[in-house]
Amino acid sequence: MDRHITLWTGPRAPDRNAIIRKPGPGPSHGFSLPELLAVLAVVALMLLLLAPSISAVLETARVTRVKSDLRHIEVALELYYADHHEYPPVRVSCNTRERDHWCQIPPELVEGGYMPSGGRGPMSSSMEDPFNPGHTYKYAAIGPYLLNNALQDDYFTMYVPGDFPACRRPGRYRNDRAAPLSWAIWSLGPRPSRERALHPQAPVAGHTWYGGTGDHGVIARIKSRDGASFTVP
Repeated sequence: MDRHITLWTGPRAPDRNAIIRKPGPGPSHGFSLPELLAVLAVVALMLLLLAPSISAVLETARVTRVKSDLRHIEVALELYYADHHEYPPVRVSCNTRERDHWCQIPPELVEGGYMPSGGRGPMSSSMEDPFNPGHTYKYAAIGPYLLNNALQDDYFTMYVPGDFPACRRPGRYRNDRAAPLSWAIWSLGPRPSRERALHPQAPVAGHTWYGGTGDHGVIARIKSRDGASFTVP
């Protein structure tokens, strides 16, 4: 009777006598150092050429946001006026911690629920000026004001051009109720400077206004005493 022997059919054990072959020289599929440097140089050049365009797009987007924010603040101011029959007071401080936050958004708008809270540090509101990080938009009105949180006897003074609302001719500083200007809210705009954004005649004098992409100056929403409001530029 024949016997059948079953052999192991699993993976074969490596043959110790087999010759291990190393891959021989062939075409390389990587990049050489000079090629990598050339690619990086091209990418850097493209970024350099595109940088002004990207910067202009970002600036335009921020300006659009600012104009939208100023309209929201205007709504808050008018709702406050409807409830209190006057606009909130302006605030100016000589306190070291609050000195840089002159004419910020009135806390009354936040406390009354007209605007969002959540401002960082001395900020009265979370509505931050994108061109002046860490600070709210500015607000000023010819009316009551507080200096170091103390109510003053006179009204806050603002520069009013002689041809308001065109605002291109010389004018004078006024703090009387007969002034054609009611209030102004504004952003310092791109690249704030003493020549425009920080000029004492800002934001109502036309020569302090932002002139378009690449320029500097304030972006403002201004309310006249007769009720009309307008955005500049």
